[in-house]
Amino acid sequence: MSKHLDNPVMSEEFFRLFSREDRKIYGFILALVLDVSAAEDIFQETCVILWKEFPGYDSDRSFLNWANGIAFNQVRKYRRKYQNKRLIFNDNLVTELAEDVSSMVEEQSQRQLALTQCMQKLSPRERDLIDAYYGDRETAATVADRWKCSSHAIYKTIKKIRKVLFDCVNRRLSSEMTS
Repeated sequence: MSKHLDNPVMSEEFFRLFSREDRKIYGFILALVLDVSAAEDIFQETCVILWKEFPGYDSDRSFLNWANGIAFNQVRKYRRKYQNKRLIFNDNLVTELAEDVSSMVEEQSQRQLALTQCMQKLSPRERDLIDAYYGDRETAATVADRWKCSSHAIYKTIKKIRKVLFDCVNRRLSSEMTS
């Protein structure tokens, strides 16, 4: 049995990093194989390898990039195993897709971080409205009843907040590119 399995600090660090990125890793795999069943199998195998190889992970590197590298190798292994049994893209196309998906995931992560930071700048009432409408999926009418205002006022406020968030995220992303 591996030493890190008995090390609670290392286990905690692995699960903290993994739980933050697991959906992105699965999405990366799915984008490369375009088969949900195969993606789930590859994801499970990738998870086992990530766990076993975690002691060798360099914490100065991006966990997501490291994990996607392992996932990519698992996709290649899957492709070699099943290349004669189904329609499979050639290796050059899969490599190109992997690079595109990786850059999209990284861009999405930066956008998500910027949105989180911009959300913190909203007033508590504005955050409550966004949480209720988008997070809890409440209707504008439900929120309006609770806040004692019209549905139209809720829609107008949401539109204003979305514009503020959109502008804030774009400012943050463009300032990151220039720095």
